[in-house]
Amino acid sequence: MGGGSPDRPDESEAYRALAEQSATYFNRYKDVFVPLENQYIQSVFDAGGGAAYQDAMDGATSMAQAQFDDRIGGLQSGMLAKGIDPNSGRFQAGTADAFEKLGTIRGLAGADAGINNTDRFLGGIQNVVKMGQGLASEAMQGQIGLASTAEDKIRSQFATDFADDQQRSQALGTAAGMAAGGAYNYFGGN
Repeated sequence: MGGGSPDRPDESEAYRALAEQSATYFNRYKDVFVPLENQYIQSVFDAGGGAAYQDAMDGATSMAQAQFDDRIGGLQSGMLAKGIDPNSGRFQAGTADAFEKLGTIRGLAGADAGINNTDRFLGGIQNVVKMGQGLASEAMQGQIGLASTAEDKIRSQFATDFADDQQRSQALGTAAGMAAGGAYNYFGGN
């Protein structure tokens, strides 16, 4: 065959500089980003544990409790100001509905927080898989968004329940006023 060629081609300065730059980037990735990725992966797997579920549910039920504490206290104070005995059936019945709604909302908020935690965990697993495949991973905004959604649901349910109570009270007041007016007109209007 023809003339020989060297076994090794000459590297140009540009190729050598590019190789050095790539090595620098790779070492930086190993030293800085691999520990961060490992920390993220561990936090994702921690989100699937029982403690993460308990924390999420405790936070949601505490938020629900905080929404009701002021209203229930105001309801009780209002009845005390009207001279209603706290040991009476009227006082107990007046607060029983509020406590029942509190229990319902706490249960729903806790269950919703558990479901949201599962969504966060599964979304994190998807990101870990994407990282392993070399795909761009999504930022972990899920927990903040889910907490905000849960808080909005609690506030909405709270507002709806107490609006219903107010409407019932107003309807009863209107009915009592009409009955009293009718009785006055019938007996006292002569």
